[in-house]
Amino acid sequence: MVASARRLPVPPGPLVAGGVVVLLAGLAAAGAGRGPSAPQTLDRPTAPRAFSERNVGFGTLVRLPEGPWVSRYAGERDTRPFRASVSSGPAVATIWIYARGRRGPRTTAQLRQARKRLVAAARTRDASFRVLASGVRRYDRLPAIELRGTETILGRPRTVRSVHLFVGGREIVVDAYAPAEDFKAADVAVFRPLLQSLRIAPDWRRLRALDRSAAA
Repeated sequence: MVASARRLPVPPGPLVAGGVVVLLAGLAAAGAGRGPSAPQTLDRPTAPRAFSERNVGFGTLVRLPEGPWVSRYAGERDTRPFRASVSSGPAVATIWIYARGRRGPRTTAQLRQARKRLVAAARTRDASFRVLASGVRRYDRLPAIELRGTETILGRPRTVRSVHLFVGGREIVVDAYAPAEDFKAADVAVFRPLLQSLRIAPDWRRLRALDRSAAA
């Protein structure tokens, strides 16, 4: 039986209560890109020596791990959703940015409904998907829907953290996964620092303000 979702603990400060979202048909759930990035053929992930800031496109800055983690980036003129991926052995984090062309969820009710749709989409895509936790966090002061669960990726069970952040008519998706026995270490060393480092360029702030005024 599918485990019921519980809310993740959230940091202090103003938060949008509630839930999560899929804005386009065909958006994948946990593992929400257009297919997972194949991991390296190492047995276990290793800790990165350092992090460096990278603009992955569309005004999105993030600190990504350096060697021995392996990085792959979209070209500067590439406007497709895939923006970057980093991997060490079976641990992988991928960043996607989708142009939605519409205002993202903002209210408690919208976020709650969005979370339900995202969980439903995950279960439809992968019958093995199980929710361990779900909720709303803030990254760079913007509301983000976050799922943590287990699913099958490339035929192997993985623990997954999938984060969907909405701003300026776009949806930033960060999918991070690793084997269950490696997930906690990879999460502490790379996945959570990567997410906490997300910064949105000022022009996205302006787009967000226009977004709100148009909906008023």
